[in-house]
Amino acid sequence: MAQTLRFDGYQRKIIFTISFLLFYFKNWPMTKIKICGITRLEDALDACRAGADALGFNFSSTSSRQITPVLAQAIIAQLPPFVQSVGIFVEHSPQEINAICRLCNLQVAQLHSDEYQPKEAQAITDAKVIKVFRPKKDFSVQEVLEFTQNSGIRTFLFDAFRPDMAGGTGERISAALVKRIFEQLGSTCFPILAGGLNETNVREAILFTRPYGVDTASGVESKPGVKNPDKVNAFIRAVHSTRSQVPL
Repeated sequence: MAQTLRFDGYQRKIIFTISFLLFYFKNWPMTKIKICGITRLEDALDACRAGADALGFNFSSTSSRQITPVLAQAIIAQLPPFVQSVGIFVEHSPQEINAICRLCNLQVAQLHSDEYQPKEAQAITDAKVIKVFRPKKDFSVQEVLEFTQNSGIRTFLFDAFRPDMAGGTGERISAALVKRIFEQLGSTCFPILAGGLNETNVREAILFTRPYGVDTASGVESKPGVKNPDKVNAFIRAVHSTRSQVPL
């Protein structure tokens, strides 16, 4: 005669926990990956082969990774399907941004300056918009929520604050600060984490904050504007590996 399995309370709790974790990770979305500061075709294609979801092209005259619209257009024309091209803008007007987006066939405009307020963001009509925040210790997520309310923008990138550089600093946002911001935002937007990410720390950062996407430039370079294919591959493998790791 077959016997019925019986479990005590502790065993049932263990079984429930394991079942929950299996369901959780099966439904954990893959973190999007943007490799920023592309200046060379070979770097762009290497990143695509490695599994990048988006490539960033920096048009700011203040950046060591600046690229001209003509060169960016030539590189983007040779990208394979399913890879998004993102323009990084610091001092350009909305009209200039629209013109560059049309010329280069950019899908996304990343606004990397406090000068871009909701009015300016709404004036960008030739590409989707990512608004960048560089939070200080006392940053309030209300700024993000108000920007969404006044502009309709729902994708935001959070980078380390440094007064003399708009981005690409290689510095990280404090773990406590970024965790507070991402937890308070919840599912109200699509947050992207940037700032000092590389193959050695991106896995932990993802598990700690669960961002929609991650962004790196200096973390995968040999020097500004020149990507290291081994670092690019290692970074993307580290991001993909988070699907098998229990979150912190």
